[in-house]
Amino acid sequence: MNDPLVISLSPRAGGNSDQAAALFARSLDLSPRPVFLRDHVLEPCTGCGACADDGRCRIGADGAEELFTRLDSACGVVLTAPVYFYHLPSQAKAWIDRAQSRYMARQRGLRLPGFVRPAYVVLVAGRTRGEHLFAGILPTLRYFLEVFDLRMENTLCLRGLDQAEDFSRDRAAADAVRDLARSSGW
Repeated sequence: MNDPLVISLSPRAGGNSDQAAALFARSLDLSPRPVFLRDHVLEPCTGCGACADDGRCRIGADGAEELFTRLDSACGVVLTAPVYFYHLPSQAKAWIDRAQSRYMARQRGLRLPGFVRPAYVVLVAGRTRGEHLFAGILPTLRYFLEVFDLRMENTLCLRGLDQAEDFSRDRAAADAVRDLARSSGW
């Protein structure tokens, strides 16, 4: 099995989610380089239902399957993401929706469950308050990751990091990401 896969789900280059992904990667002895979802062309699921027959998506050649294959081969995964209106950015949600084909393959017995691997999540919100700020994202990520035999081990929810340089200025946030990386055991 390969190294862990670190993915920033942010559409904004160099923002707080990217910085958290880079710091997590640097904090690991293996030092995997982060992957940026925005660097991949991803078509949204059209709800055509074709994957219900054989678990194969018919959308065609975009980056979704390549990223799914990388999830399959990683020893674990780290996802960092900003919070947009109490949820993930649209490209991240579109990628997650495309995993419907993998879910259908499992439902049809075409893809058997494998070895469960760990997943770590870092969510970054500009808002400083909101009781349910992360509540919509967490179940979405949990069920998405389960399709790939990944289990959320730990989640870090950071608040008040809105401007691109906020993460680099927040020592407590950086320390929390480093601690999470070290707790992964990679």
